[in-house]
Amino acid sequence: MRILFLAHRLPYPPNKGDKIRSFWELRYLAARHEVDLFCFYDDLGDEKFLQGARDFCANLYAEKLSWWKSRLQSFLALLRGRPISPAYFYSRTMLRNVRNSVSSRNYDLIFVYCSSMVQYVPSLFRGARVLDMVDVDSDKWAQYGRRTRSGVSWLWKLEARRLAELERQAVKDFSAILVCTDQEAAALQRIAPSPKIMVLENRLDTNYFDLGKVEVPTEIAVRQPYIIFTGSMDYYPNVDAVTFFHREVFPYIRSVLPQARLVIAGRNPTRAVRRLACDATVLVTGTVSDIRPYLRGASVAVAPLRVARGVQNKILEAMAMGLVVAVSNQAAKALPKCLLPAIRIEDDPRRLAEFLVDRLRERPTKPRAEVRDAVLKYFGMLGWETRLEDIICRAIHLADREERVTAHALVERTQAPDVPLQRST
Repeated sequence: MRILFLAHRLPYPPNKGDKIRSFWELRYLAARHEVDLFCFYDDLGDEKFLQGARDFCANLYAEKLSWWKSRLQSFLALLRGRPISPAYFYSRTMLRNVRNSVSSRNYDLIFVYCSSMVQYVPSLFRGARVLDMVDVDSDKWAQYGRRTRSGVSWLWKLEARRLAELERQAVKDFSAILVCTDQEAAALQRIAPSPKIMVLENRLDTNYFDLGKVEVPTEIAVRQPYIIFTGSMDYYPNVDAVTFFHREVFPYIRSVLPQARLVIAGRNPTRAVRRLACDATVLVTGTVSDIRPYLRGASVAVAPLRVARGVQNKILEAMAMGLVVAVSNQAAKALPKCLLPAIRIEDDPRRLAEFLVDRLRERPTKPRAEVRDAVLKYFGMLGWETRLEDIICRAIHLADREERVTAHALVERTQAPDVPLQRST
């Protein structure tokens, strides 16, 4: 089968949330089918990974996003009454190249990762269409609007309403719509009820996060005992969570346990995050080539997210390393129920701090086997590859059926006898 894979970011290497999920989908499909990948990248550093991405596809077209152009397009979309998210990823060059490829390559399936890439699917394409929304962006932007106290909250709420319209149309146009949790599926069903909405959970390479393969370097060990927070640190929910934690939770921990440290490990820290490093007890790493040593050396991980959509890979990765994770109720909602007994769910700053103090007082590099075992059991039962294959097959079957119905309707119209006009009296 020949597949066109559209992604808003280069799905390689799998070193952040959206890239991890799209990478596993691309890798699975490419192992069984002929896949052409069309995507954007926004970091010049990604250019060195283009060759690695080519190993997973027959053809690759990757386009560098322009920081200024993307923001200008988003601003113009706002003035024109359109959602800003798709406008950020709009490119005439990308559109032209996708159309040329669709017209010449005879694809059986177009697989779209992220709703912002829906705009590149030709309206006349008659093959199967699968859209992986991952999470429901309109609901995420609505959360931003409710959480943000600044003067831009109206913009986030407006974007939520406009994206909801795009999502409703996508549910109509695509053969299958994927989201990562039952919670996301329920949110999308409220917007556009449909049996085409399906859940495909996130996948994790548990062998990569094997405790036996990771050692703690001296430069990390000297900071023990420490709490770790991981993730892309230019992503608003992460910035909000870690600044909240440093302001509301960490001071009590330090008052009880002065030797405690906080490590914030993740790419592109914003100014607000970098400012936290003015505190000598806080380390802001920026981009790290391998997150595992930082997880292995930590006493406990935190994910006190107040805005959260989908499953947080940071939680699964920490648990796979045998690390106890303290999470907010908002972050816990998307987690599989079988994992909840292995984590600590707490929103109250004082109770969260007291729990973390207890964990910090334990031997810092002592992994919890029961935590890792819970993750291994969950992914062992998930059957991720089988579920994705089933979704693809159902999408193709549905597309074929819709094509036959359309063709039959056209034949009936062309063969319908002429009906003489009735003369009025």
